Amino acid sequence: MVDLRSIVVRFYSAVIIFISVCLFILLPGTSRVMEVSGVWPSPGIIYKGESGSALTFNITIGDESVRWLLETLEEKNIDKATFFLDPAWVDRHPDLTEMIAEANVDVGIYDLHPSRYEKMTEKEIDNHISTLLSFFKEHELNPRYYRTKDDLPAPEVVKRLRKQELLVVDFLIDDAMLAGGNQKVDGAVIALDVVNNPETMKTRWANWEQAMSASSEVTYVSILELLASSDSKIKLIE
Repeated sequence: MVDLRSIVVRFYSAVIIFISVCLFILLPGTSRVMEVSGVWPSPGIIYKGESGSALTFNITIGDESVRWLLETLEEKNIDKATFFLDPAWVDRHPDLTEMIAEANVDVGIYDLHPSRYEKMTEKEIDNHISTLLSFFKEHELNPRYYRTKDDLPAPEVVKRLRKQELLVVDFLIDDAMLAGGNQKVDGAVIALDVVNNPETMKTRWANWEQAMSASSEVTYVSILELLASSDSKIKLIE
């Protein structure tokens, strides 16, 4: 005989869980960062995880090479990649920026001059970050990440970026390290520089692809997915 009471209890339990999940999703002000299980709420610098490879590209120059890269990612069904864009490049290439906005890629801000923060007050830092975000959104881009060229940002800057929902991303493997071979790409944030010449870009891509496939079977993931795979791998800022 069917236990009617048990069925009723299970039904109401399922309803309560469903309502709770809906409320969590619909509540205003929830950071997208916190939608991924295992992501630290504290400011930090992401550079590796436990499984998967986060493919990222730094774009400061190039037009046809960027166009070719977008087409190649689509052809190879690589739908998990992040483009770190120099704001000056965005300003020079509104047509390509539109293509990136329409493509299935994540976007980050690539700052070539992080030393500017050294002489700024907290308010000035906040205003500068806000201006950058507004500039990108004017171009229909929604950056989630922030990366600097060469030097990492100071801890205080990382904290100010985090307050405006930008995650600072470094890398475990770059162009030179990948070219050197014997690199374990699983669990790594991989940072690759886009070049101006399309033919050079094609050669670089072939070399990258060969090096990555030689390491192990590559599974491309987003930066947040990589971070969620092991939250112990973030460089936390106290």
